[in-house]
Parts: sequence; structure tokens; C-alpha cells
Amino acid sequence: MFKSKSIPTLMLFSGLMSCGSSDTTNTVVADDTSESDTVEVSEGYYDADMFTVLPLSEDTVSCTLENGTSTTCYELTFAANTVGDTEGEGTIGPYCPDSITTPRNEAGLGVYDGATNPGFQSLVDAAQGMDADGYDIIDEDGNIRSGGGGAYSYCLSMPFDSSLTITYLIPTSPEFRSEAYYIETVGSIGVGINGIPIKGDPPSVTTAEAGIGGTGSGNIPALDHCGGHADPAGYYHWHFIPQSINTVFESQEYDFTDLYGISCTNFHIEYEDPTAFAGLAKDGFPIYGAYDDLDSISTVPSESAEVDECNGHTHATPEFPDGVYHYHALETGAPNVPVCLMGSFVDRNDFTVQ
Repeated sequence: MFKSKSIPTLMLFSGLMSCGSSDTTNTVVADDTSESDTVEVSEGYYDADMFTVLPLSEDTVSCTLENGTSTTCYELTFAANTVGDTEGEGTIGPYCPDSITTPRNEAGLGVYDGATNPGFQSLVDAAQGMDADGYDIIDEDGNIRSGGGGAYSYCLSMPFDSSLTITYLIPTSPEFRSEAYYIETVGSIGVGINGIPIKGDPPSVTTAEAGIGGTGSGNIPALDHCGGHADPAGYYHWHFIPQSINTVFESQEYDFTDLYGISCTNFHIEYEDPTAFAGLAKDGFPIYGAYDDLDSISTVPSESAEVDECNGHTHATPEFPDGVYHYHALETGAPNVPVCLMGSFVDRNDFTVQ
């Protein structure tokens, strides 16, 4: 864990990669403060021992939050794709199914927002709903189109580039906002304990949103059984809190585990404990699975302490025995990420990809 210390002011990165965008440009902005100047660092909630993947580097730098506060941030750089980059049993995937006869436990998942059978579902079912709504995604032989290009609709699955690194800026001293910040489509939420980015809703199939590539395209992004996939730039990220995605699969709302045998089984991910510490939000507050651990019993958060609109609350946790404000994954939401954040963050600079 970082301790209180003085360090030279370092360069800050700007630029944000988002799902659905192929823009990989990053700008480096040099701080012209001399290296003799230092910043005083207070201890925050980052602790490398709580992560299952260690960062390639960790520093503390000057930063400015979106509310205008000048403060200090952890600058954490992780290797990309630390939970795998080759589709296979026990790692990432599956993604786009070959046809409408592909078993659902061998197919990826998606969120369809059209008229026919909308919602979170197997891509086998989503493709059939899309085809019924006029999106030509299934050919005359029942094959599901994938890849892209031409006049059709497609299931989208992007290639991986594991030469990339991802750098996060997270406030060392979290500050509460005056009102909640709601996460936009594919908006950055934070970093998981594997060093993987956590993002908001995946791009819409039917509705275009300004500045978000891939939305309203008539194509559907494929998510694997842990709720992740590759960005067009090549880095894996999550649209779910994977520690609790099996809670969603086992719920009455979906019942994917009993019906189809679907579960997150990536051996790089601690998916068997839905009370586990899952990472840090970009405002510096911790994120946990769907439940609190009270005397070794999985307990819905509202029974531990009152939760707010972001599914967050304050009480002691195993990692923070003195008490901490923290978020929880949604118990049955799909995606199950917190819908909003209560703290301030480095606006549009919270993580960069190189």
C-alpha cells in the first residue's frame, strides 16, 4: 500500500479509450513543474496486496478532478489482457456463435434493445430477435453473421492486442460529489483486481449516441461468460463485475445456469465469492461483489447498512475494518455494475491505453 510521502511531480496522461472506438491516439502532457517540487501524498484505498495481478508500475502524481480540485492520484499501469487473450475453456470466451443451432453454453452473450425479446441473453437468441426485427444477421442456412462489413448486421468480436498497457489515475483521497454521476454507455467505472477496466453498458444495437462508436449500428457486441470482451483497440474489459456474474446467471430473472449450464469459469478470476473485493472505482472508492460478508454469511447490502442510488454504503469490511464507503455489484442486474458514482474523478483522463 502507498504510504504518506513526498515525490516529484510527474507527467500526466490524457485521452480515453472506449468500447466501440478504434481511436488509439493518446496525448502526453508535460507538467512544467521542476522535479524539485514535491506533492504530499495521503494514504488512500489502493493496496497492491488486494489485487490478483500486480501493476507494472505504481506512482503518485499530481492530478485535477472534474470538480476542479487539485489533488494527488495513484498512477497504476497494468499489462492488458491479464485474464487471457485466446478463446478457450477456462479462459476468455465464448463469443459469436456459428449458427442458431449452437448450444447456448458454447455461445457468447449480448444485450439486445430492439422490439423482439429485448434484454440480456444468449447471442443465439439475440440474433433471432434481431433478425425478426429486420436486422439481417442470420443467413439462409441459419448461420449467424460475424465480423463486419457489407450491408448486413453482425455479431462483433474484436481481436486482442496483449502488447498494450493500461494506466489508471485514481484519487488518493476520495471526495464525495454534491450529486451522483451516472455512468454513460461504455463509460469508465474503474479497475478490477486483475487490472482489467470496468465499464458501463455496452453499445446499443438500435440507438446511436454521439461520440460513442458502434452504437445504433445494427451490430451486437459479444460478451463472454464473465461479462468481458476486447475493445477495437485490443484490450479486454468488463461490462460486469465478474465476481458476481454467476449470481446473475443463477437468479430467477435469468436462470442461465440451470437452463443452459452457463457460468463464469475463467480461472484467472475469483468468481466463486460474490462478497469479494472486486476493485476500485475511478473515484477511489472500493467495489465489492453483490453481497456483504457478515459473519461468513452472504448478505444483501441493504441489510448491512442503508444503500444509496449507486448501490453504495459505509461500514466495516474485511479489507477496511475501520469502515469505508464502497459500491456493490447489482444482485441481478444485467449489466450488474453500479449505475452511478458518488465521488469525484479525473474527468476523461482516468485511464489511458498505450
